Amino acid sequence: MSIVLLNWKGGEYDTFTYFNTCMKQAFERMGRPTQIVNLDNQALHELSELHNKGIDFVFTWQGLGSQLGATETNPVTIWDHLKVPLLCYHGDHPCQMILNHKAASRWARHIYATPSFAMFANTYIPRTSVATFFPTPNWFPDGVKSRFEGDFFVFPKNINDLDVTLDEWRKAPQRRLAGFLLAAADAIIGEFRNGNRTNHHDIIDAMLNAEVMTALCGELGNPPELSVRFHVHMLLDKVHRNTIAEHVINELQDVPLKIYGWGWERFRLRNNPHHEFLPFDAMSDNAFQYASQYGILDVAPIHDALHDRTLRAMGNRAGFLIGSDWPYETFLGGDCGDLFFDGADGALRAKAERVMQSPEAHRTRCRDFAQRYQQQFSFFNFFKYLEGVSATIRASAAIA
Repeated sequence: MSIVLLNWKGGEYDTFTYFNTCMKQAFERMGRPTQIVNLDNQALHELSELHNKGIDFVFTWQGLGSQLGATETNPVTIWDHLKVPLLCYHGDHPCQMILNHKAASRWARHIYATPSFAMFANTYIPRTSVATFFPTPNWFPDGVKSRFEGDFFVFPKNINDLDVTLDEWRKAPQRRLAGFLLAAADAIIGEFRNGNRTNHHDIIDAMLNAEVMTALCGELGNPPELSVRFHVHMLLDKVHRNTIAEHVINELQDVPLKIYGWGWERFRLRNNPHHEFLPFDAMSDNAFQYASQYGILDVAPIHDALHDRTLRAMGNRAGFLIGSDWPYETFLGGDCGDLFFDGADGALRAKAERVMQSPEAHRTRCRDFAQRYQQQFSFFNFFKYLEGVSATIRASAAIA
């Protein structure tokens, strides 16, 4: 019996290939043969051949391939035909690519890296099985680990310029929708500046009362209310992370930063001598970003999340500061607030100053956090959890 990892090579920076390469190594360290199948025109043939030899379960990121084999008239997927558990692990909010979050097949389960994502999925997506939450383990073996050089922070972040986004909404012909988007964006930005304690999707839902939903549905031609809700959440999803990203640049004007990613044209024009803007390479080729003295600055996609870049920093014994309100006291039982930042004036600047004064002390603090995280959320526990979910799927199918 083998484990199968579904891979899509079309992702930006070929992220999934890197993730799956690392994941394959991690599963094989657990003694389990693991195969990677690319989602291309050979996928069905390869899956059929592997099925003949025995598949324990199939693992896929973001639900990619979960609807493989289904059509508009026939929702039955290849997983229903093969009778193989499909475990979909999501780091994206359910409003992104809703098709990949559907939960109709008895052979598929959806697991989210963030509790608020699982809550949204369970609330709004019709389900045959509950969506669950399991924190992302650290399985990144980059290997920087010891030699740190360069007195600067690395800030790896693509951005959708908030000024451009808000200006587009101001000019949009759907005035009710535009007005709502602008008001919600203002509330999300204000929450980050006031302490980042509320999930921005909860802010959106609180504003989408019955009267607003009726008005928006009417303006958009009366589609199903759930479609409008998901559309609004999708449009607003990146406001939170883009707000944090711009805050980093503005707050750290006099701090040496190497900024990797696209979308920074307006900020590049400032010609700030402390800030250098650089392009990203493939995910597999950018371990160097964790080797600076000061470490990385990271932006979580939602207030209660960690992020894969922080996990990679932890795997490299490197330093990090992350814009997140991840509940460390709940999960680790201690105060780790010096590693997390919000939008309060001067708060990030003070933490960056502390890092610059003693980079080694900061790395030691990050390594302590990484060790505690590893003890609580090891890859072994993640692996056993996946095995348990797979066994539950098979048992339920046998009863049905």
